[in-house]
Order: sequence, then C-alpha cells, then structure tokens
Amino acid sequence: MDMKTITNFLSSRTNLTIFQCILYGIIGYIMGGHLTWIQMIILFVILFIIHFITRTKAVADGMVFRQIMIDNTIDANEIVRKLQDDMDRIANEDNELN
Repeated sequence: MDMKTITNFLSSRTNLTIFQCILYGIIGYIMGGHLTWIQMIILFVILFIIHFITRTKAVADGMVFRQIMIDNTIDANEIVRKLQDDMDRIANEDNELN
C-alpha cells in the first residue's frame, strides 16, 4: 500500500467510522473472555465518553484554527509553517541552555 491510498482512506469520515467500529469490536472480542457483561458495558461507556471528549476537542480546535485563518487572511500551510518555526526556535533555545 502506498501513502496516497492510506491518505485517501483516512480522508473519508465513513471509512473512519467503519474502521472505528471494527476496532471497538476487536476490543470487545478480546475483553469478552475476561469481563462480565456489566464490566463490558461499563468499559464501552468509558470508551465512548473518551471518544466523545476527543472528537469535541478536535472540532473546537478546528474551529479556532479556521477563525485564525479568517482573521489573518492566511492559509493553513502558512500557519503550520509558523508554528513549526516557533517550535524549532524553542528547541534551539533549549539546546543552547543545556
């Protein structure tokens, strides 16, 4: 598989949702031999809550990122480049201190 195939697969929300359900099924199958039904339900509720919080945070971060792009009339690549430059500068300063 080449990287373009993987990127195209991961770019589809439907593919990601199906993949996520398969992974939840694998977790359930593996844990099913070790846990009772009540414990399994509690585990999946906890996983759902973690997933929900992660997705909500990702959407909020995306909204902030989009607002920065609109306010500054710059594209996403330029923002990422500036963030990378800042991170490189901080890493260089840390290396100079050590």
